Amino acid sequence: MTDIVWTDVAPRDGVQTFPHPVSTEAKIRMIRGLLEAGAPRVEATSFVSPKWVPQMADAGDVLASLTDGEKSRLRVLVPNLRGAELAIAAGVPNVLVTIGATETFNHRNVNRPIAASLEGCRDIAVRVHDAGGTCDVAVSVAFGCPFEGRVAETTVLDLVEKLHGAEVDEIGIADTIGVATPAAVSSLMEAVLAELGDDLTSLHVHDTRGLGVANVLAGYEVGVRKYDGSLGGIGGCPFAPRSTGNVCSEDALLGLASVGATFTSDLDAYCALSAEMSSLLGIEFPGKVYRAGLWKNRPIVEEGTGGE
Repeated sequence: MTDIVWTDVAPRDGVQTFPHPVSTEAKIRMIRGLLEAGAPRVEATSFVSPKWVPQMADAGDVLASLTDGEKSRLRVLVPNLRGAELAIAAGVPNVLVTIGATETFNHRNVNRPIAASLEGCRDIAVRVHDAGGTCDVAVSVAFGCPFEGRVAETTVLDLVEKLHGAEVDEIGIADTIGVATPAAVSSLMEAVLAELGDDLTSLHVHDTRGLGVANVLAGYEVGVRKYDGSLGGIGGCPFAPRSTGNVCSEDALLGLASVGATFTSDLDAYCALSAEMSSLLGIEFPGKVYRAGLWKNRPIVEEGTGGE
């Protein structure tokens, strides 16, 4: 029995800000590699306008190349009801909707006020549930907004309460621009867990300022058991200035393992895939573990036996 559900978002959130086009074949290889490495869920693509996110223009082709068994472990980002319809038609049972914690970011990200996004979440959840699927929501810029500054906990909790009433299946608290600290994560996530419980709560952090793994561990200490991360630590939000790098999946999972957490992902396979995809895409991924290698415990060399 594992206690961590780790969603790898590299094929979508990780790839969307790449400076050069990523081929459909490379995305499929990444998705399949993550599934083979034991990721319980992979965020494969998004049905957004290619005008705004050109890297996702091949969403239909990516999904058409995957089997029904593979699709059963995928999630797709959708901006609206039309996107949800496309995901359902493509055979993906799990969709994600984003909603900003601030009005300015929500307008920049999805071009509508928060109230309209809330109504849209309800409509999408109903449609997806009717099709036998699940609808998750990510609360973006929950710790800080690039346009409005620090976001109050009460603002996030009010939005979480409204989303809970919309009967969505999971609510992710997202540190979109990487300004969270372990203390802030502990405080906010403890309050969110009190409202939702651990089954409905997830945490999405970025490593923009080097605190990604520490923030994951802070979430674990207060009871968070569902997370998002990205193979090799790639990615960022194209609508949030300087929001570099999702937390690296293999780095964070290694940290979680060190405090007794259990999960289905194989870290050796994860590191091999990071190295493979880094080479294939021609860019060094920012993650640390795949470059340094997993530390295998070695016997201590006694003094005087030639050890250092």
